[in-house]
Amino acid sequence: VDPWLKLEGIVRRFGANEALAGVDLTLGQDEMLLVLGPTGAGKTTLLRTIAGLERPDAGRIEMGGEEVTDWLPPARDVAFVFQQFALYPDWSVRRNLEFPLRAPGRELPQIEIDERIDWAAGLLRIENLLDRPAAKLSGGEMQRVAIGRSIVRRPKLFLLDEPLTNLDAKLRESLRVEITFLRQVLHIPMIYVTHDQTEALSMGDRVAVLAEG
Repeated sequence: VDPWLKLEGIVRRFGANEALAGVDLTLGQDEMLLVLGPTGAGKTTLLRTIAGLERPDAGRIEMGGEEVTDWLPPARDVAFVFQQFALYPDWSVRRNLEFPLRAPGRELPQIEIDERIDWAAGLLRIENLLDRPAAKLSGGEMQRVAIGRSIVRRPKLFLLDEPLTNLDAKLRESLRVEITFLRQVLHIPMIYVTHDQTEALSMGDRVAVLAEG
C-alpha cells in the first residue's frame, strides 16, 4: 500500500543552522507515527514544514498521492495541536470549538456545527464544560478542548507537537490513552512529536528518531 504522506530529502535551513538535513519519512493512511528526539533536534520544524508553515529549502512532500510542497497551509487541510493550549480565554469552550468551523471558506450550517461539537465533546468527555470560559479550565481540560478544536474540522492529517508536556504525570498518562483511542475512532493519520521515550514506545505504530535534523 502506498503511504499517504511521503517526505523525500527535506532540508530546512535558518541561516547557517540546518534544522532538517535531508529527512525521509512515510506515514500510512491509518497510522500513528511517533517522532522522538531531544530539544533542538528539529521536531517542531518538521511538523511546521509538513503543515506548510515552513517552506523546505530542498526536497518534496506528497499527501494522498499529490505533491504539496508548494501548497499553502489551508489547501493541505492539516490540524496542528501545540504544547501551548492556544485557546481564547474569554470565550466559552463551545465558542472555542466553533471557531475553526466558522473560518472563511469553511462555514458550515449551524445544525452541522452543533452536531460536530456534540460529537467531539462526547469523545473527549467535555460535554459538561461547553458553557465554561476557557480561562476557568484546568490544564488537562484545556488540552482536551485544544484537541477537540482540531478534530471538529475532521482534517486529513493530525500533527501533535508535544501536546502533553505542560501536564502532570498522572494527567499525561490518561490523555495518552485518550489520544490513542481517538486515532482508532477517527482513522486519520497522526504524527506525534515527543522527547519522552515512554510516550513514544507506548503510543505509536512506529517510532522515528530525529537527532540534529
